[in-house]
Amino acid sequence: MTDSPIISISPATNITNNTTTTQNRKCLRIPSFNVQNYLAEHLHISPYLIAELLRAFISFVCLVIAAFLCTFGIQWSDFRWKSSNYDMEPLVDLGFNMIPQIDYVFLADITMLTLFVGSLVINLIIAKSNTARIVIFRRICWMLSFLLIFRMITISVTTLPSPKKCTPLNPGDFPNMLKNSVDLIAGNVKACTDNIFSGHSTFITIGVILFRVYCRYKFIVYYSYLHGLVALSLLIATRMHYTVDIILAVFITYSAHSIYFFIVDLCIEKHFLKIKRTEDIIGDKELYQRIAYVPNMFNTNLVGVIRWMDGLDIRFRHEAEKARDINWEHSRPSNEMMNETIQIEISQSPNEGEPSHNPRKF
Repeated sequence: MTDSPIISISPATNITNNTTTTQNRKCLRIPSFNVQNYLAEHLHISPYLIAELLRAFISFVCLVIAAFLCTFGIQWSDFRWKSSNYDMEPLVDLGFNMIPQIDYVFLADITMLTLFVGSLVINLIIAKSNTARIVIFRRICWMLSFLLIFRMITISVTTLPSPKKCTPLNPGDFPNMLKNSVDLIAGNVKACTDNIFSGHSTFITIGVILFRVYCRYKFIVYYSYLHGLVALSLLIATRMHYTVDIILAVFITYSAHSIYFFIVDLCIEKHFLKIKRTEDIIGDKELYQRIAYVPNMFNTNLVGVIRWMDGLDIRFRHEAEKARDINWEHSRPSNEMMNETIQIEISQSPNEGEPSHNPRKF
């Protein structure tokens, strides 16, 4: 019985397939009209960079809105403290007993601003690309937006007496509230019940985290730790905040960043590396629940939200197109191969007891 012939085709016969692939690539690259493509075409900037900038602008707008909402909560807290009949004396604080009081409040503001602004500027300068700079800026805006909104809630629900002698703010009508908000953001005025949790400590902790995460110079990172401790101590020494305000601010800020970066890793594993969850790997949901007892994971929706906030979907598409272009360059036939004659070798498998035939070449 004669076996089917074995056909060997040289690599040059892949020209047709590569041509088809080229046509498909061209079809895939036809952009749809939108604001991103329009700006990229007229500004001569990559559409991916435009997309990153647009989301950075959205994050900055959210930060401005959150800042004003937080100042509204501070003014409301001052008004409640002023109109209440409660004791106006400061609470007992262990930090006040340990650190002597100083009257130079501006020292706390200076140390906080120099650490936060310095860390932001330095990390933006030493970043390796414009996209990295945009990502760092956007992450800071998102983190501050969440923390300021959360701070507005904590200040609004509970009013603590001022840790120092102070004249509370008078909100008045809405235009006056806006004016007070601008003065509070600019640092021209100080509120009395701007306590739990500490906004100064939040900015100080973010400054240290910026250096710890993005800075590759260890001596700068170690200096930021020392600068942060001095700045936090000055908050207690100037009686701007209770010790509990500072402790909670450091913990909440660090926790928010830890959760954020953890979910960034989850997004990369799920949407880019296609790594399955434990439940999917086991393949038996009932068995997984008998072991884990977590029928509804709390962070399921956060993965999609952080993916959009951080711009991971933009960078996923960008890296996918880069990988596709690299693979195309490696698989594209050279000019010499294009000019070669296609050579097909057919070898007939011999019957039993018959000598083998030499392959015929065409």
